[in-house]
Amino acid sequence: MNTIAKRLLAAATIVLAYSLVNTASARVIINERTKYYSVSGKNGPQLFKSILRRGPKVRSVGHAIAATRSELKIRNIKTFVNKRECKITNVDVIMNITYTLPRWNGSRRASATVQNNWKKFNARVVKHEQTHGRISREYAREIEKKIKSTRARVSRNCKDFGERQLRSLSRLQRVITRRHARFDRREGRRGARIRMLQRSLIKSN
Repeated sequence: MNTIAKRLLAAATIVLAYSLVNTASARVIINERTKYYSVSGKNGPQLFKSILRRGPKVRSVGHAIAATRSELKIRNIKTFVNKRECKITNVDVIMNITYTLPRWNGSRRASATVQNNWKKFNARVVKHEQTHGRISREYAREIEKKIKSTRARVSRNCKDFGERQLRSLSRLQRVITRRHARFDRREGRRGARIRMLQRSLIKSN
């Protein structure tokens, strides 16, 4: 089971997509939803084999225990001209976050020990993914501030807004990717709580 445990170590993936569209209103909008996939089994080994077959696909590890997908959309960029500078007054930053989590069917056929270990492990998995969600929410707010601080030149008819925005977004995307990676590394350490609960469940009969 050690091989399975290692392959299931990565519990989240982040995908960021950018869409710039002019509409109305200015705010940070967070949309969160949760979807589930079914797992089955009467003991820990069976449950993890089920996860390995049905869990969300992650590029680097195959099937993961759970995943968080974050999609960023940027809309409603409103500008004004102040002397020699073009400035942004308002922007809509929309962060759509989707959690994919396991749901155990047939738990009544399992022992109390397996049920209890699953409950503890699953609660920690949910907490793990919600932390990824929090990082993405913070990112959306940082993006809004960064975009609103962008300046362009009147002499270029404010056309350099797009170039500067893309540079800012690229830098922030690298920062947020590192944050998610650091969090996953902490959770992946041998003594981490989620790893301990995972091992306990795998050994449950």
